[in-house]
Amino acid sequence: MFGIDVFGCHAEYKLVREDECVALMPEGLSFEDAAGVPFGGVTALDFFNRARIQPGQKVLINGASGCVGAYGVQLAKYFGAEVTGVCSAGNAGLVRSLGADRVID
Repeated sequence: MFGIDVFGCHAEYKLVREDECVALMPEGLSFEDAAGVPFGGVTALDFFNRARIQPGQKVLINGASGCVGAYGVQLAKYFGAEVTGVCSAGNAGLVRSLGADRVID
């Protein structure tokens, strides 16, 4: 199992409450690789919580094909924002598939 610790803890073992965010590790994934899985989503969600994004707002995500940016595009759409993603031309298709309304190279 692996999980998200909002207090920034990285540990081999940690006691968690039953309502905390934990999930089964996908088969074949190493502990080292699993440790990075929740980082982008938690970081992007923290930014959106601070910004208090509302439906209909316009959001520009620089680095939209990166770890935090990819989650940012998806979360912005979830919150009802109009999303413009900035990434290289080679990643434009990915960013569009994540939900960006527009992509800037």
